[in-house]
Amino acid sequence: MDPLQRYLAMPSQMLPIYAFVICCVVYLFGRVLLSRIHNGKRSLAPGSRWDQAEKGSLEKQGNVPDVEIFQLEKRAFFSKTWLFVCHRSRFSRPGDYHVFDVAEISFFVVLGKDQKVRAFHNVCRHRAYTVVRKSCGNSTRFSCKYHGWQYDDKGALIKAPKFDESRGFVPEDNGLFEAKLITTREGFVFVNFDASTMNLPFNNVKSHVELGNCAWVDGIEVTCGTNWKDIANEFLNQAQWSQTSFGWFSRSRKTKVVELLGPVSLIKELDDDMWCTMVILPRSSSQVIVRGDLYGKEGHVAPVKTVEKWKWMLKQEVVSLSKSDARETDSKASKYFAYRCGGRTIDLFAILAQHQRSEKLAKRKVQPAIRLTGTADIDAEAEALCDALDGVADSPTLEKCSRKLSFPHTVEW
Repeated sequence: MDPLQRYLAMPSQMLPIYAFVICCVVYLFGRVLLSRIHNGKRSLAPGSRWDQAEKGSLEKQGNVPDVEIFQLEKRAFFSKTWLFVCHRSRFSRPGDYHVFDVAEISFFVVLGKDQKVRAFHNVCRHRAYTVVRKSCGNSTRFSCKYHGWQYDDKGALIKAPKFDESRGFVPEDNGLFEAKLITTREGFVFVNFDASTMNLPFNNVKSHVELGNCAWVDGIEVTCGTNWKDIANEFLNQAQWSQTSFGWFSRSRKTKVVELLGPVSLIKELDDDMWCTMVILPRSSSQVIVRGDLYGKEGHVAPVKTVEKWKWMLKQEVVSLSKSDARETDSKASKYFAYRCGGRTIDLFAILAQHQRSEKLAKRKVQPAIRLTGTADIDAEAEALCDALDGVADSPTLEKCSRKLSFPHTVEW
């Protein structure tokens, strides 16, 4: 019996199964092929490192240590970019707060009594010590344990023992440094640390995701020993892949929504009643924390086993993304990163090169996240008062206080 006769003699109920298997094979091979084509186009895209050879490049890029590149990324990129941090549903009661650390910039987001969400740098205005030590909680008062300075949920200084009696001390001028924050209609919370202007442009995230009626369920944090750009590129690939159409095959299945929330965050649909956000929190040039949060539709109570299953799957996904042997890129390609924003391509390499040129012209490091603080006129008096509080005025060798100015002109991270 020839192949055609065997095919015609095949039971009719088997045909859908064979057709499904063939479609799966075509789908898998098509995904690999499309990924290779996309990576090839990205390496030659406008604004890529090949383009930068004509526009100018990072000085001595091959000899610059990864640590210095990370610090440049902090000054040029993380300090000036709108970053997604969490969803509005994380804050249900006045005083609810969450602490974050992005590229060595520590800050916390809190819901005030006026129902407004604000973000503040997590440093005391006195000695730049940490104000909030827990990762999350509820409080409308935040105290520095050094000399007892206390702030309210709007960042205002409400208590400064001994200093409020000092001549020339103005409490209104010594509140916490506020970071710019925007909450979108979908409830996505974004922050920006650029201190140069209060009118930064914001490209609103136009998504098909309706998390306004969703509630936070649970979350995980996974520490990965890799560069943050490696995982950010994987996020970009996931988002672009989800938007790729395969004609009739795409229409035959329900496509799960996967979208970028800015350059280092992702939101994806897990099932009809469950969503998750994934946020990249760089710690150094070789370490990154990926935060995953699960959200369920309001009124839907997910079984504990279901939640644990999704947490386990998210953790495994992050671990797989961070493995170097799972990526088909060399060390140079892994340092390239570009993303789409407002209809145009944003090239990290070009941003770093431009910022480096600005620093060269200024003959100093340009740090947008630095905030001015205090005045020099009362520094000497504040220093003496600090010494008296520490009990070291008569014994200068026992320095419990740092010998910085009590009101430094800049807070450097």
